[in-house]
Amino acid sequence: MAREWQEFGAERERAARAAAVAAKYEELAAQPPQSMRQIRQRMAELHRRIEARHRACARLHRSHALRLQRWALGDRATLRPVFMAAVAEQLGADSAAVTLFGPAGEELLIAASDGTARAAHDLELLVGEGPAHDALVSRECVIAGSTELATRWPEYGPAVAELGVRYVAAAPLRSSDLLGVLCAFTSRTELRDEVTMAAARMADALAHTVLLGASGIAPDGTMHGSLFNDADYLTTVHQAVGMVAVQCTCDTRAALALLRARAFADGVTVTEVARRVLEDGYQLC
Repeated sequence: MAREWQEFGAERERAARAAAVAAKYEELAAQPPQSMRQIRQRMAELHRRIEARHRACARLHRSHALRLQRWALGDRATLRPVFMAAVAEQLGADSAAVTLFGPAGEELLIAASDGTARAAHDLELLVGEGPAHDALVSRECVIAGSTELATRWPEYGPAVAELGVRYVAAAPLRSSDLLGVLCAFTSRTELRDEVTMAAARMADALAHTVLLGASGIAPDGTMHGSLFNDADYLTTVHQAVGMVAVQCTCDTRAALALLRARAFADGVTVTEVARRVLEDGYQLC
């Protein structure tokens, strides 16, 4: 909890510094020479964007810190609040998830606000289609309402609708080293415009502050930070993919396809089939 308050304070300070620089350039833009006006205006706009990112993340850390505080002072029998729940709250959505991908498009981790967001992710992993995959490929925001879910994603759409989801917005996350997607889910279709704009702003803030601000990488490859502390690194799936690739003499893409096919046939998650492969000696070929 203390760390979240520290992050809140640090983000506010960063926002204040960016605001001061922006104000300086805005003042200079009104002064001669005329030839410098355009570049000064651009610098002012740049630092206003930086300010907005840090203020958005300050709100996130404050929200998460308050949730942790209420949990610590209340019923600890309930689940500890996760950072993504604060993201969902700031988005005005019911649920939210961030998925990070490797250079070949493989999933590295998933951080979800609740069971609905995690189930929606698991559906994408199972059927190989959905908003996160489309946003990853297009590098653009992807939106779909209740009538569009099934037409855009024939397998994913009806299944995610059964979770109570009526509207999905996905926005790509871009940083220098990581690539991911933020997905927002809501049962309230009237909020689609607000959630879509908020998701795009939040994705920009997360990519340039939270992801870049990850406090180091542990020896096991996990990353430290508010978002990463609650993440699932899909270790079971990755290990099973490698084992199936060896057993079936195929590449990892084909191995993942085999896991998906078996999971779909058995009506279970890919993670469950991966567990069977690793723990029960389950053979797929």
